[in-house]
Amino acid sequence: AVETFKRHYDDLQSHMDYIKNAIDSSLKSKGITAESPSSRSQSPRNDASGETVAATQSPPKETCETVAEKVERLWELMCSKGLRRYMYSNISDRAKLIEELPAALKLAKEPANFVLECIGKFYLQGRKAYASDSHMIPARQVSLLILESFLLMP
Repeated sequence: AVETFKRHYDDLQSHMDYIKNAIDSSLKSKGITAESPSSRSQSPRNDASGETVAATQSPPKETCETVAEKVERLWELMCSKGLRRYMYSNISDRAKLIEELPAALKLAKEPANFVLECIGKFYLQGRKAYASDSHMIPARQVSLLILESFLLMP
């Protein structure tokens, strides 16, 4: 029971860190830098974000590093929902995702299981999900992209 609680707590903490990083990156893209007192109290995970704050003087390099670090962190944490959200929000830049994801997939503990978790039960939905005017088209594209990335994995 303690291990289950710890696992759920760690999963929740990883989601909270993902949300915090997403907010920070959104603020940075708008040119706003905000440091909260809570960000200084957590040392291991915010050291990396502290480095990106220092690198705000060179936006193109910082953006590339931040995106790559975010993808790698999602793979390492086995956060399939977080990765799916990331892919969904960046589906318009398909070439970048195809370039990053196969290499990052190697960081997952069990890549095949991770891909299945990321796809979820998408293909068990009704036929309305496959209609040409469905709002589920981007979700289907994400599912196909994650499968394609798995096949392209080195």
